[in-house]
Amino acid sequence: MPRARFRSWRDAAIGDVGRAIAMTFAGVVAFAPAEYAITLWAYPAHGDFGMKLRLAALVLTLSAWLWGFLVLATPAAMLAGRALATLLDRDAACAPSWFSASPLDERGVRPGVPVLWAVLATAAVVGFLLQRVAVWAFTHYKEPQLTGIVVAILGLVVVAAGRPLFRLLSLATHGAARALAPRLKIANPFGRWIAAGCLLAALIAAGLAASWLKLPQSRSVLPIRLIVSAGIVAFGMGIGSMLYDVAALRPRARDRKHALIAAGAAFVLIVPTLLWWGGDPEAKYAAITSSPALNKLVDLVRFTNDLDRDGFGSLLGENDCAPLDPKIHPGAVDIPDDGIDQNCDGHDFTLHAPAVATGPHLPVPPEFKKPWNFLFITVDTLRYDHTTFGGYAKAAKHRDTTPRLEELVKKSTSFTFCNAPSAGTMASIPSIITSKYFHDGIALDYTGVKPGMPPRLKPENVLLPEIMKRAGYYTGVIASHEYWNDWGMDQGVDDYDNTIGKTPDPFRVAADKSTDRALAWISRQQGKKWFLWVHYIDPHGRYVAHPDVVDYGSSEPDLYDAEIKWTDQQIGRLLDELQHLPSTPNTIIVLTSDHGDSMAEHNVPLGTHGTALYFELQHVPMIFYIPDNRPHEIGGAVTNLDIVPTIAELAGIDVHDLSFEGISEVPAIFYGKEDHSRIVFAETNAPTPQRAAISEAYKLIYYMQSNLYELFDLKADPTEHNNLAPKRPPAFEMMKSALDAWLERVTYARNPDFNQSDERFKDILLPGNVAPPVATANQTLDDGKLAVIGLGLADGSRLAPNGKADVNVYFHVAHRTSEAYRFGLVAWPVDPATWKPSDPVPPNAVRTPPRVTAKGFFPTDRWRDGESMREHIDVTIPGDWHAPAIAVGLVAVGQTGKAPATGDHPSNDADLLLLGTLPMGSSGSAAP
Repeated sequence: MPRARFRSWRDAAIGDVGRAIAMTFAGVVAFAPAEYAITLWAYPAHGDFGMKLRLAALVLTLSAWLWGFLVLATPAAMLAGRALATLLDRDAACAPSWFSASPLDERGVRPGVPVLWAVLATAAVVGFLLQRVAVWAFTHYKEPQLTGIVVAILGLVVVAAGRPLFRLLSLATHGAARALAPRLKIANPFGRWIAAGCLLAALIAAGLAASWLKLPQSRSVLPIRLIVSAGIVAFGMGIGSMLYDVAALRPRARDRKHALIAAGAAFVLIVPTLLWWGGDPEAKYAAITSSPALNKLVDLVRFTNDLDRDGFGSLLGENDCAPLDPKIHPGAVDIPDDGIDQNCDGHDFTLHAPAVATGPHLPVPPEFKKPWNFLFITVDTLRYDHTTFGGYAKAAKHRDTTPRLEELVKKSTSFTFCNAPSAGTMASIPSIITSKYFHDGIALDYTGVKPGMPPRLKPENVLLPEIMKRAGYYTGVIASHEYWNDWGMDQGVDDYDNTIGKTPDPFRVAADKSTDRALAWISRQQGKKWFLWVHYIDPHGRYVAHPDVVDYGSSEPDLYDAEIKWTDQQIGRLLDELQHLPSTPNTIIVLTSDHGDSMAEHNVPLGTHGTALYFELQHVPMIFYIPDNRPHEIGGAVTNLDIVPTIAELAGIDVHDLSFEGISEVPAIFYGKEDHSRIVFAETNAPTPQRAAISEAYKLIYYMQSNLYELFDLKADPTEHNNLAPKRPPAFEMMKSALDAWLERVTYARNPDFNQSDERFKDILLPGNVAPPVATANQTLDDGKLAVIGLGLADGSRLAPNGKADVNVYFHVAHRTSEAYRFGLVAWPVDPATWKPSDPVPPNAVRTPPRVTAKGFFPTDRWRDGESMREHIDVTIPGDWHAPAIAVGLVAVGQTGKAPATGDHPSNDADLLLLGTLPMGSSGSAAP
């Protein structure tokens, strides 16, 4: 039937409003069940039946809120559009409503459909031109007022050009619709509404899929779930308009009674939901974390009943105990002993209880001995000097990268010089979670480990979640990287979730998902003691742009800062939502990072970590937020290995049977105690073994393989570029003494089960006395402290021309050597029948470069009295050696040159110890 024109503007307005009401009603009717089903499908846990009923009530209530918004916005938009059209064309005042069904023309085309495509195409072109105009203006003009005028003038030109462009495109779309009508009929996307909707949905889906796959950096800005929800509402509104045209949704007098009954039923459902059922944490956060649309509707409800605009309402379980006072709300800081409950936790915090602050041990004050919950947050690859609270906002780039963490720091204990235990995730995370050093204190399992994955933690290790289980905590882990798939990190964990990081994805955008899953998990634990560890992976390379959050630029350092800002925003969202949960007043938040990242300092490649122990890779945040505790900034060197013993003491857990490399920071957190003399340590084995001792004033880095040191004065040289070690200042000996003591206790501990670096102890440190295949006698070094007792070939090695032989040299330690010797072999062809030990070394002898034993992992000055050792040295045999055997000699090099040797030696080299001969063609057998 043809669309009838209205008799007057008033009738047209009434018709527009009636149609809008019908459309919004149908849109919400389509939205509610679909969104409920999708939300349950996306929710990471399986709620019980009661939770699903409460969620259904909440979805219906929020849908009613959506209808209330749409029923105001849609008629207003339709009336505004009619008014604007009337200004341009008086005949439009009585024209049919926008969404009324237009009749088919003689070609089988609904005229409104090609008009829609023309409008969309015009909007796309005009929008693109406006964006380019704005970019051009901001690039060429720096003065804001002038730039604004230029943008406005050019914008008017572009908009004015839109009218003839629309007419041209309208002719094109009408032509396409009529050309396709005979062939496609009802499937004509330019002439029929349903086909047009399907094509538009397909184009949007294809565009989103292409962006997701080809432009990974766009993933953080693709509102796919919101688009799906909006599409469902739009579909329902379209159905509503069609039903309105056939009078199915037009109000009739006899429907008033039914409308009143429906309104009463809605009131009975909505009011209890707003006051009670909707405040159920699990149902509410199932909606918030699994449905962006429902999350925004919760925000809308909060906004409409937040009378004092402090971010907290009184509906849906929000406990704003002073709805008209913006200074009092659940997120406020409670001022002690002022008689006012600022944070709505039911009491005014007091400091009148006596706090013990004397003696060698400073305990947790009595008023802070509570059944705390713990939220432990690790942010991957977050270097301290790129945070707002680390001074980045005042540095050269003036970037406020972590405004939300800055807010947290202002009410927390923040350690300004925390050092990570290592420079990469593979080593640091296990260290932080056990308070042990990865290479020198953790039992690791390498069996079945896939290439590129970390070794598995053995059950012999005690992880932080296991410690929390001692006190009855319910524990959870939410990870976001493939390392966590088979890492042994699930020990002591009740809920272990690495869904986000299940598959490798260098462009993964995960911070929003980590926050959603954390909120959903915490909402399910109300009423019990809980511990949750959440790992945010996003600042780890490869870096992804987040143009919806910030645009610092397109360089790698710019993108790294953008990743930090994005993660900070999502952690801020987590902290905001926590304020609306009942358990928050009893929740301690601990935040740190596993390491930093190189921005091409110290010749470390851009975006690299794990390979050095400089400040950009080691200096990380460590923050303890404890409700009602006075904030502090704590100086002095600390390590995030301190987190495990600190949390254990805060939770009141007995860990006397365990040993930690970190210490409890309770004295710093509650009493502000700083230890300016403390020295902490760090390690890495990639690409070569390095160990570091770090104090507030100095850092000493020891390169084990080359036996070299770097010393930096951190006060005068905070970026660590002036190596003082060659000058041997007094600080060098102090730091070296501390490092040596730590190395002796940790790195050189004789415990192969917990000391994992290529199983070096099992291969080097031999049990008891040994009988080498070729024995020597009276061959010693360093005034008899080290006896060289023989040589042989390693298992599977064979002595042949053009071959590489793995030669074993056997030692017995009488006394520890005075320095770390580097060993090299000298080999030459001989005939045992005529050769004498005093014969000179020929010019064609092969000499291996001297090196520290065990590739630097186990130098001779760490060998202990009475031990037997074996060192492997590779020797390449030239192809022209066809003698029956080779003679082998040993060279030992100390700090000042060749070490003095006692025993047989060639006549032309008194410092070369002769070890004996090995027959050509011989091979290694089972080692003693």
